Amino acid sequence: MLEVQDLMPNVPLDIERVGFRGVRRRVSLYTPRGPLILDVYLSLYVDVPVDRRGVHLSRSVEVLYEVLSIEGSSRSLEEYLEGIAVKLLDRHSYASRVWASAKTVYYVDVDFEGLTGVEPVGVDVEVMLERGGGRRWVVGVDVTGLTVCPSAQESIASRLGLDARVAPSHMQRVLLKGRVETIGSFVRIEKIARALYRSLSAPSLTLLKRHQEAQLVINALRRPKLIEDVVREAVINMATELSKLPDDTVLEVEALSLESIHPHDLYAYKRATLGRVRSLIQEQAGGL
Repeated sequence: MLEVQDLMPNVPLDIERVGFRGVRRRVSLYTPRGPLILDVYLSLYVDVPVDRRGVHLSRSVEVLYEVLSIEGSSRSLEEYLEGIAVKLLDRHSYASRVWASAKTVYYVDVDFEGLTGVEPVGVDVEVMLERGGGRRWVVGVDVTGLTVCPSAQESIASRLGLDARVAPSHMQRVLLKGRVETIGSFVRIEKIARALYRSLSAPSLTLLKRHQEAQLVINALRRPKLIEDVVREAVINMATELSKLPDDTVLEVEALSLESIHPHDLYAYKRATLGRVRSLIQEQAGGL
């Protein structure tokens, strides 16, 4: 007897993704640097063909518990999620594509002009597998920093007769995200985070003494940036950090500037292949 999910739908329309989102679990990994335990939010999806009313979600739950029972065997979140995706394809024989993703917080060492800290960065990883053999790994990292407006800084310097390198300006917090899409290449979170932090006027640091706060502001004033500058530099810095990845690697950068003197925010985005960015870097080097 057919179950409800196996029947034809009333509307003959396929569904791109169906599954559950935000299941909180603790994942144990055995990385090259030793054991690592992460609290993650897992999401598992499969596609639904035009001739099915729904999916058997209990099978996805079974897959999750199977993978959790063998924790410690994966070296990275990508590898862990691919193990889930392989089992999803096996259990959902009607699906042609499956997705497994995880969101977590990771801590990285930050060093900015002698100011150091261990800062939390947001991490999201997604693995997509196709029954025909296609695969895609996407690693995203979110950092928080600040920018100094160069336009206002120049105007203030001109009006007050100051050196623009030390003139005050308005600052804003910036949420900067970098994503790397590969066909199964491992990407270190620290490398993405390092590239993003270098692209800002300054990083946001959690624990600072008063004199360190002053030094952070002074250093940031010496590195004024438009949001467009931040995105461009982040793309270049990511390409430099990830120089060993293939040319078809896709880089994405987006920045949200939470404006301080305006009632609105600013947003900028760029997507490019690593090969294209490499060519640009070589062109610039040749022009020097």
